[in-house]
Amino acid sequence: MSAMSTPSSVDAPADSAVDSAVEGAPSPAACDAHPFSLLVADGGDGLAKVLVTLRSRRYQLRELRADLSGDIGRVEGSVEPDGRDPELLLEQLRRVVAVVRAEHG
Repeated sequence: MSAMSTPSSVDAPADSAVDSAVEGAPSPAACDAHPFSLLVADGGDGLAKVLVTLRSRRYQLRELRADLSGDIGRVEGSVEPDGRDPELLLEQLRRVVAVVRAEHG
């Protein structure tokens, strides 16, 4: 019976997140994330370097969107808060050779 209660508890937050996204307000879970926005060169290779950096620094990626269609692509995402200053995340991402610009999302 406990297995049946698990899906309903999982469905409830997802529904509320969808409802708030439809209304244009950020979901409560998104408010405590550290969002970032990057301009990245080298397409998929540049994105891979960003992901390796996040993983090696032990950031937990919450969300990621990438548009690598041009010479310079845009990568937007957020990481779980872990007590580190969000500015440290940007400093570490700016050290990646492929990152042209990094700022808070």
